[in-house]
Amino acid sequence: MGHCCCKPYNCLQCLDHTNESALVKEKELSIELANIRDEVAFNTAKCEKLQKEKEALELRLEEELRRLGWQQQAELQELRERLQRQFQAESARLQEEHHGQLLRVRCQHQEQVEDITASHEAALLEMENNHTVAITILQDDHDHKVQDCAGPVSAPGRRHEEPAAGVGDEEPANPPAGKEDHRARKAGRKEHYPGRKDSGSPAAE
Repeated sequence: MGHCCCKPYNCLQCLDHTNESALVKEKELSIELANIRDEVAFNTAKCEKLQKEKEALELRLEEELRRLGWQQQAELQELRERLQRQFQAESARLQEEHHGQLLRVRCQHQEQVEDITASHEAALLEMENNHTVAITILQDDHDHKVQDCAGPVSAPGRRHEEPAAGVGDEEPANPPAGKEDHRARKAGRKEHYPGRKDSGSPAAE
């Protein structure tokens, strides 16, 4: 450091050298302290600037997040509306297709019902015609049998009554009412029972 004197007491020259060294050291320390203060001030200003930039970035980030949130909500709403429209269109298409299928099935069912009804009516008409023909045939057979049975029975009756008229008692042109009723009842029984033999027939005599 300073110049050291070999003598036990300090000389003025040594004191001057010591003071100069102290002043130099003080000046260096002052310069270093000023540099430190400048550096601290610079760093403080830089920190403040960085803090402001950080706050600005945070604000921008919050605004961007809000904007992205609104944009996402708008996109989701648009997606919901588009999906809703697609669903409604698909539902309408399926309903129309189902309605068309239902109409086709209903028409087919109506045609089948009409065919079955026509076949049933034709079968009923054929059955009625066959029944009418059968009734007509049976009625004709019955009338023929009644005529066949009534003819032989009435002829012998007249032959049986003719000898009595030859004796002298001629049968009047208009027979009594009792004989007409008896003949009518006899003819009615023959019509109801064409196969039954009457007591006035030749076999009964």
